[in-house]
Amino acid sequence: MMVGVSVSQLEKMVFLDKNSGGLEPGIPEVVDTRFGKVTLQREKIVAFPRGLLGMPEKKNFQIAEFPSEKLRRFKLLQCCDDYALSFITLPVGLENGIIAAEDLLRASNELGIKADNLAVLLIASVHRAPDKVTISVNARAPLLIDASLRLAAQYVFQTDKYKVQHYITA
Repeated sequence: MMVGVSVSQLEKMVFLDKNSGGLEPGIPEVVDTRFGKVTLQREKIVAFPRGLLGMPEKKNFQIAEFPSEKLRRFKLLQCCDDYALSFITLPVGLENGIIAAEDLLRASNELGIKADNLAVLLIASVHRAPDKVTISVNARAPLLIDASLRLAAQYVFQTDKYKVQHYITA
């Protein structure tokens, strides 16, 4: 029995918000991001009522396909309040090898997100060195999304069990 939301379901999320960074309803807008062009639609906004860590005023985001073919397994979390702000994210399921399913379920329960509606994104960072490129994800503070309500929160685990820089294979 699968619990949680699949990546394809995550991409179909719709949330209507009157304060959506100037996007007009029903009219797609192409935005230049630091990663390339991304199409945004007001109807696909995910709201973070408390914003993200360190950015409480940034509340409206859209999950978009990553413009780079090399990083297709990642999604772009584009801020609709500030087009200059975007994050590389990694969608993961409950059984993901990075964060224990029981910890994700406990966190989602604390936030009032039913397990069947839970979608999880991990913010990724690219680390460049002269001889290699590595990618890490923030496993300490995942983004938990209620796909039915189209609401999300960044949850911080109060333990050192999970790292802010958990390295993964690209």
